[in-house]
Amino acid sequence: MAIAPITGHPYDLALWADYQRLFFGSGISNLRYFPTLPLLYYFQLAPYSFYSLMRILGFHDVLLFYHPTYAIEAVFLKFPMIIADMGVFLLFARAGKLLPAVLYYLNPFIIYLSSAWGTYDSLMIVFLVAGFTALERDSKRLATIAFTLSGLMKLFGFIPLGLLMLDSLGRRQFKNLAVQITILAAFLSMTFAPAILAGGSETFYSEFSRFVGISTAPGRSYSAISALTSSSNLLIVPQAASFMIWIAYVSVPVAFIFLIRKKSSLFLSVLQATLLGAVLLNIFSQAAPQWLSWPIPLALIFASATGRDGLRYFAYAFGVMATFLVMTLTGTGYLLFGLLGTSYLAPLEGFVGEIRVYAITALSLLLLLLAYSIARPVRFKLEVFALVVIIYAQAYFWFSIVAIQNL
Repeated sequence: MAIAPITGHPYDLALWADYQRLFFGSGISNLRYFPTLPLLYYFQLAPYSFYSLMRILGFHDVLLFYHPTYAIEAVFLKFPMIIADMGVFLLFARAGKLLPAVLYYLNPFIIYLSSAWGTYDSLMIVFLVAGFTALERDSKRLATIAFTLSGLMKLFGFIPLGLLMLDSLGRRQFKNLAVQITILAAFLSMTFAPAILAGGSETFYSEFSRFVGISTAPGRSYSAISALTSSSNLLIVPQAASFMIWIAYVSVPVAFIFLIRKKSSLFLSVLQATLLGAVLLNIFSQAAPQWLSWPIPLALIFASATGRDGLRYFAYAFGVMATFLVMTLTGTGYLLFGLLGTSYLAPLEGFVGEIRVYAITALSLLLLLLAYSIARPVRFKLEVFALVVIIYAQAYFWFSIVAIQNL
């Protein structure tokens, strides 16, 4: 909470603030160009109403540096994300998983995304964790509701929901399947009806098409596949350029069917397949840097369920290293002062080939996480840090100093 007023991703926070100011200033709820699914907009309305009331009563807010939002205004915009992180902590703690709760809540990457950046992945994660908590207790209907809400925040949340439906279909539990479809349809209707009536359908379709890899609009890619196959230094590629995104989407149900046929529990099968999906989407799709947060809570849940202490501690180390990668990629001055092109940690940021260095190092982290979750339980060793540093240094040497992409 302390860093929330003085930091922020200028582009994202400016968007959130513009839509809230428009509603509370003129009563207009126009979601035509709102860049995310509408549930985020609804979640920000409630806390921002208190800020709006404070301004009406005469509260004078201050602008810091070159940020597009006021200091206290930024806190209210980030408030749902910060509360979501507290919700994940409480879900873990109430389930008797105190160490995972601490490793998640004090993970620097989670703090960086919610309190410094102001992005909303934690809102998806809190419902994702709630869904797996319910599924572990064999409450499929609560899990369906939670996964639906998670997917309405970010489409990734629909992956475990789809696996639940696949299980119901495979077991010929058509009544359960009908209930799951009804829950999904009801929440979709309640969420999208106001937004579509306000003219937001085009933007929401573009969000869906980007996620599933059928959009042809150009965009920046941060995945390892794009880093190794694109000839562009900025990695501006068509969002559907890589057919390999379907490797992720096909692998998830195949892995789920394989796990469930091995007589693994439904909870563990859905959890492992979803964790695999989080890793593969970061590798093969047009992944954004904040997507690296998705495997962290899933790994902590899986580690607790299977007694994998090494995976538990690596999930925290994963966040530490992801923080460094994403912070130097976005630029320290951008989040601290709202300035583009600033490199206070030069030569670790703003260098030639930085996206490729980021993507390859992130790939190594994701593969190590996958190895910890698949191999037999092992202890976490600090030498893993040294291995990742070596990979980072090698990528830096070849793509920044030698610049082999230009040879």
